[in-house]
Amino acid sequence: MNQDTMSGRRALGRRAAGVMLGAAGLLSAGSALAQGQMRDGSDDIVEPEKGFLAESFDYVKHNSYFRVGVLHFQYYGTSSRLTVEDAQGLAAQAFPPGESEIPHTGSSAGNTTTLGGTIGIFLPKTGRHLAMEVTLAPPLKLDFELAKNAEDESLAPVTRNGIPTGVPPIGKSIGTFKALPPNFTIVYRPWVDTLIQPYIGAGAMYLYTYDTDVNNEVLNAYGNEPQLNLTKPVACVGQLGADFKLPQNMFITADVKYVGCATVEAKVNNIVINSPTLSPTVGPIDVGTVSSSNDFKAVLYQLSFGMRF
Repeated sequence: MNQDTMSGRRALGRRAAGVMLGAAGLLSAGSALAQGQMRDGSDDIVEPEKGFLAESFDYVKHNSYFRVGVLHFQYYGTSSRLTVEDAQGLAAQAFPPGESEIPHTGSSAGNTTTLGGTIGIFLPKTGRHLAMEVTLAPPLKLDFELAKNAEDESLAPVTRNGIPTGVPPIGKSIGTFKALPPNFTIVYRPWVDTLIQPYIGAGAMYLYTYDTDVNNEVLNAYGNEPQLNLTKPVACVGQLGADFKLPQNMFITADVKYVGCATVEAKVNNIVINSPTLSPTVGPIDVGTVSSSNDFKAVLYQLSFGMRF
């Protein structure tokens, strides 16, 4: 190679190196500028918005509570007199035609104790003063009972002509039924930062009953399977209680709910009774249907342990 050629190549190499160094400098400057702009404009960056479901889940997660404890159901209701209708044969001779009320009688429900739980959520923008609660319990198995003279006296001891019918006393317990008493209340707490937090509430309860079973020996003597039917109204609920704060967002609650403002119609159909003295001669005594109208009143007492989130 001659001297001119080598000089040209050296010049070309120097230009190429200069271009590469210049490009690297531009890239470095651009990167630094971009990082500086991101830092300077960090307040203007908009975070992606959460979806409605995510926001709702997040709110429930930080504004809910639960409690679990002992629940006692105490029935205080009253009823109308027992009414007999569709009595046949000898039993019909004990009552006037059509429906007939039996004096000094009635019906009632038994009491029970079980576990009960409550789930609550504080309502938005109320400073945790207002909350919505739902109280649930395992199915309550309750006794359906006769009251007053019907417990130990015959419903039809004699005919209108004074002839003994031989119908025996039925006894107190007619059978059982199960109840699922879900209730919803809106609760107000006047103080939310004190050691003791009293509250008052109001709401509704659905008196849902099912799985009725007439297991009375007198009523089942002929194997005719009488049926117990209960209506399922909605009742009103009044609530009083207090939370007692414990460490770590835990608390103990004493709660009382009054349930009322509802009428439950009760009917026992297809009642056929064996008369120890007359049935061997005249056959079974067909009493028909016995019914009552119950003014439902009950109190739910609950003592429970809870935790807030």
